[in-house]
Amino acid sequence: MPGRAPVPPPYAPPHGAPTGPARPLAAPWPAEAAQPVGQGTADGRPAQPGGTPRAGALPPPPLAQAGAPPAPPPAAADGRAGWGWGLSLAGLAVGFGPEALLYAAALGMGASESADKVTLGSAVALVVGSLIVYGWQTLAAWFFSLRVAGRRLALWGFTTPNKAFFWTIPAGLAAVYVVGFLHDLVVHPRQQDIIGEFPRTTAGIVLFVFLAVVLAPLCEEIFFRGFLFRGFSSSWGWVTGACVSAAVFGLAHLQLDIFVPLFALGLALAWVYKRTGSLWTSIAFHALFNGLSVLAWVLTG
Repeated sequence: MPGRAPVPPPYAPPHGAPTGPARPLAAPWPAEAAQPVGQGTADGRPAQPGGTPRAGALPPPPLAQAGAPPAPPPAAADGRAGWGWGLSLAGLAVGFGPEALLYAAALGMGASESADKVTLGSAVALVVGSLIVYGWQTLAAWFFSLRVAGRRLALWGFTTPNKAFFWTIPAGLAAVYVVGFLHDLVVHPRQQDIIGEFPRTTAGIVLFVFLAVVLAPLCEEIFFRGFLFRGFSSSWGWVTGACVSAAVFGLAHLQLDIFVPLFALGLALAWVYKRTGSLWTSIAFHALFNGLSVLAWVLTG
């Protein structure tokens, strides 16, 4: 009839093809994902009335939930910290500036190394002073990192470690002890100064354990690995970032005759942090290392 479009002939299967009831290639889209009327489909054909998709059409990719932020990568797995070497150096200067000035003033006044008798009161004063210093350094790290990049502790590395947690700590510990043993054969350094600042009493040992096994690992790992290592790695790559942060870590202990073992420890701490994607790994490693040192001090006293 005039005005009517010709009707295409019915589909006939090729010669030899099995016949039977037609089946769709895939389940139809859900109603809410159907193409709206008046818009074309992906292959350029017009959508069918009512938004019903063609049988066999592929479903659209899943849409992200509105307002849901993308999942961030593990802290140490990517090189982007949100702050770089400039802010890291600024935080280092602010964090260690007061301590450096006090140390220089003490040297200028000719203050001798502790010739006074070690008492429980002096040990308490040392712990309180360490709390103040660590608190200031952590505040400086926050100011030049999380305040700028986003106030999420995951940026420092407070995330769940992967399974490498269980073998990286023993491997790193063994490497540090090998370096320390070889260094002792060549240099014969004296013991770390802080070991002689606590009396060998129950209260003195408790204070020493709190400072060396709890406070120092947590605060030093936040500053040297979570802040400095992450910032330097963001700008220079993780190998250079590990070396620079380990060098700063060794120099910060103000005892050059044990710089090499401390540098090796800093490298190992940065490596386990990078390998497991979590600052908890380096904190646990640091606490174990210091705990074994305190135990050796107690047993050899």
